[in-house]
This record gives sequence, C-alpha cells and structure tokens, in this order.
Amino acid sequence: VAERYRARQIYTRAGPVLVAFNPFTRVPSLYGAEQLARYEESAMSDTSAALAPHVYEVAAAAYGSLRVRGRSQSVIINGESGAGKTETTKIILRFLTHAAGGGGEELARRIHESSPVLEAFGNCKTLRNDNSSRFGKFLRLHFTSGGALCGGSVERYLLEKSRVVQQEPGERSFHAFYHLCAGASDAERARLQLRNPKEAAAAFALLTAGECVTVAAIDDVALHAEASAALDSLHAQAGAAADVPQLWALLAGVLHLGNVRFEADEGSGVAVGGGAVARLADDAKYAAAAAAALLGVEA
Repeated sequence: VAERYRARQIYTRAGPVLVAFNPFTRVPSLYGAEQLARYEESAMSDTSAALAPHVYEVAAAAYGSLRVRGRSQSVIINGESGAGKTETTKIILRFLTHAAGGGGEELARRIHESSPVLEAFGNCKTLRNDNSSRFGKFLRLHFTSGGALCGGSVERYLLEKSRVVQQEPGERSFHAFYHLCAGASDAERARLQLRNPKEAAAAFALLTAGECVTVAAIDDVALHAEASAALDSLHAQAGAAADVPQLWALLAGVLHLGNVRFEADEGSGVAVGGGAVARLADDAKYAAAAAAALLGVEA
C-alpha cells in the first residue's frame, strides 16, 4: 500500500469492485482529457479489461451497459469519512456528462453547479476530514434512448442536523455558515446584521462550540462566492432568483437565534414547574431582535 501511495497508483480491482484510497493531494495526471477519451471509448467496446483500474472504468461500464443493454444502472460509492467519496462522485459525474454529450451541455452544467451548494450546506470540517459529507446522497440521472443526458435529481437523507447546534472540539458546523460570515458583501453584512469578517463567525455561539472557526485549507470567502454564484444560476433558471437573499437571511437568523439565552426571573413571583419564570437575558435582546427581523416573525 505504501508503494502504491508513493507512486500515486490509487486504484486497484477486487473482483467487480474498484478499490481506491485517498491520495490527499491533487493528481491531475489521472483525470486528463486523454484518460477521459480512452475510457469513454471503452464504454461502447470490450477494451476496458486492457485498461488500468480507474473510476472512469466504473463509469464507462455503467454507461456502456445502459446504452447496449438498455437497462438502468447503479453505482455505489462507499467508504469511511475522508475516503474520498465526495471527490469520486464529482469524477464520475464529469465522465457521465461528458460521455452523454449531445444537447445535454446545459443540463450537465446545472448538475455540476449543484455540487458547491450541496457541499456548502451538507459538508463540514471533522477531525478526520476538512470536507466531510454529513448526509447521504442519492443522485439520479436520466438518459434518452440515444444516450443523451435529459434530466437529473438529487435526494438527500440522514442529514446531521444536530451539528447546527453542537460540534465536537476541533470540528465545525456546516460550511455555509462560515462561508457567509467571511464572504458576505458589505451590503449583505449590513442587511444580515453581521460583524466584520474577522469577528463575524466568532460572535456566534452556534459556530464556536468546536473552537475551530477558521481552517487553513478552506477559503471561506472564495467558497461563499462560488456557492452564491451557483445558487443564483440555479434559482434564476428555476424562475426564483428572489429566494437566494432570503436563504442567506434564514441562515443569519439561525445564527442570531443561537445567541438568544434566557435566565431565571427571580422577582416575578410566579413559579412554573417548580422553578422561576424565565426571561430574556439583557445581553440577548439584540440577538432576539435580529433573529426575529431576519426570520420575519414578532420578537
């Protein structure tokens, strides 16, 4: 294994299963146009056995069987946290959308644009992986009888919602919160009542439980711009461009709500359940007002 790692030979076969290990670095030589064309050619022939084990090989086999046999195909990507499932999914998508070609370019672009959005709202930094998917994903692609891409959808399941309110030491909540705090424009920052980029994330209780507000390998500013552009594009094509600012308002509202806390009102003279009535803490009134305004409810 050590020798294969040093040689960047990250794929091998175990019967019908492709086994891969994460090289923890970019290996562009494995995924260039020449390799893509070679495995794409094998999709409609019997030459795959002569090619080296590769994730393109799996994608080519699935696409070839779809075209030749006309039967639906499934690709299962499985592994522990940090194994490289998210990146492998992107690579397979790149192959399939390229192989399908023929009129599906716009749809392929929209499918690829969904990736930064899914990662922003479903991925986070854990102790083992800076970009760990905290949900399961079922991606369905539809092809015409001629093999052209004609539709697609994504279903998510088992989203780790508990991470919004609590993280383990050294971990972060979902990327989108930190992206927003670091990358919001001045106009967004004023509208969402965020502090300046260096203070914003640290000001919210929901983002500091893991004591890991920033990560050297994650450019929150650039990734916020990427996710925002993808959302704008996807929503505009769906005729719902106005939803994007509301989405950021919802995220900011959740962050402000996390700073709302209550304390016992000993002077109320009214007991509830054997304890004193709770009242809004003085230092939480600003957060409560901000959350209410952003969520569109009465404080």
